[in-house]
Amino acid sequence: MVKKAPIFVALDTPDLKQAIAIANDVKSFVTGIKVGPIFFSKNSIDKVSKFSEMNLKVFVDNKIHDITSTVEKTLNGINSQPVDYFTIHTASGLKTLSRAKEVAAGFSRPIKLLGVTVLTNLDSSSSLDEIGIKHNMEEQIKQLASLAQKSKLDGIICDGKNIQNAKQAFRGEIFVPGVRLDRDKMHDQNPSRSLTPKAALKNGATYLVCGREVCVGNPKDNIQKIVNSLN
Repeated sequence: MVKKAPIFVALDTPDLKQAIAIANDVKSFVTGIKVGPIFFSKNSIDKVSKFSEMNLKVFVDNKIHDITSTVEKTLNGINSQPVDYFTIHTASGLKTLSRAKEVAAGFSRPIKLLGVTVLTNLDSSSSLDEIGIKHNMEEQIKQLASLAQKSKLDGIICDGKNIQNAKQAFRGEIFVPGVRLDRDKMHDQNPSRSLTPKAALKNGATYLVCGREVCVGNPKDNIQKIVNSLN
């Protein structure tokens, strides 16, 4: 059996047939798929079983950011579903993160919680200041990674440039989105925070998250190019 690459493919489409087709194209090459608000705008949570049946890990990236009771109820809504990873904003605070971990520990099947640090379209020079954050990017990511560590989350979401910075405060899995073979094609991602897939893994990423880089055009050809670039 061919070893699968440490990659999750983001299926950012509400079209279930299209999502299944892409998953079929990439299932032999990658660890899993990621689905989030775009997918769930037209699909219920039980539809993720379509991907787990392909022997793909399922990463639900709803990035919940809410009060403790709402986070708890949201998590209980996915109990027993074939979900392997679920995201919550670390800015929700230590109390909420810790309670989320307690709730997940009681699930009927194992699930790992990932803390979102700073979204990859933001930059330290202007975007953080706009939302009232006075730390620079490195300080803010380290602070949020520390919250994830204190609340015993299983992993965090972090840009490629800040992996080592985050590792100073966090010892779990690190998922890195926004990686690109061609860094001139960043779409709405911030190029100053991006690395190539190979560089991100070398820098300490546990898993990579690839969306448009795979799904636009021919998914099977695209994922093979990315996997080949890791050698």
